[in-house]
This record gives sequence, C-alpha cells and structure tokens, in this order.
Amino acid sequence: MTQRPPHEDEGQFALWRLKSPTSAVDSQSMVVAHAEVSVGESMALLLRLKGFVAVATSTMENLELMLEHWKPRVLLIDTRLCHADDFRFVRQAAGDAAFDGVLIVAMTNIFPEETARDIRQIGFDGLCRKPCPVWKLAEAL
Repeated sequence: MTQRPPHEDEGQFALWRLKSPTSAVDSQSMVVAHAEVSVGESMALLLRLKGFVAVATSTMENLELMLEHWKPRVLLIDTRLCHADDFRFVRQAAGDAAFDGVLIVAMTNIFPEETARDIRQIGFDGLCRKPCPVWKLAEAL
C-alpha cells in the first residue's frame, strides 16, 4: 500500500473552513440532501450508526423547509441538486449569519463539472467526491 501525498486527497475530500457551532445549531445533527433517495438514506443511516442525528432529503425545496425550523451542524449537499438555480441556496447561506455555525459540504461525482476551487468559491465549506467517504467525514467532525 502506498502513502498518498496530502494534497492529492484535497481533490477528493476536504474541509476548508471549520466552524464552531452556535447556540442555535444542533451540534450532532446532519442533513444529507442527495438526488438519489436510496443513497441519501444510506448515508444518513451510516451517520446515525456513528452517533449523529442524521436525516435525508432529495430536493432543495425540502431542505430549505427543514432549515426554517431547525439548524443542523452539517449540510451534505449533492451538487446536482443545486445546478438548476446556480447554487443560489449555498451562495445565500455562505453570507447569512444564521449559517455561521453550519458546515456546508458539497458531494460531487468523481468526474466533476466543478473543480475543488469552484466549489470553494461558491461558498461550500468542504468537498466529498463520489464515492463519498462518509466515515472520513464523521471522524473529521
């Protein structure tokens, strides 16, 4: 087994901004917003097995409705859900003080349309490429 250089991993998995949870944020909670229901539900189940409170949704509309009443610690968002409106939600959340304690992590395909730099400029706090190492994210949090 070979040792990979640290920079090689950043294109696959990275957390660029670490945020401290605010009092309004539920510190052990996550929402997985994934276009494929079974994938989102599976990821949420794995996260629950790691001790997190995790739920899944398959639309940005449902995610935004959830966030009107609840602020989870982490949002894992499949970038396919955001393309239609040019990442409007993420861009707004990045500048909104209500999301200061919420990590917003992009989940993308292995052959992305967006580079890691693009993802960061949009306003995401991290990146997780398919296949997404959920265990790695859980350990980082």
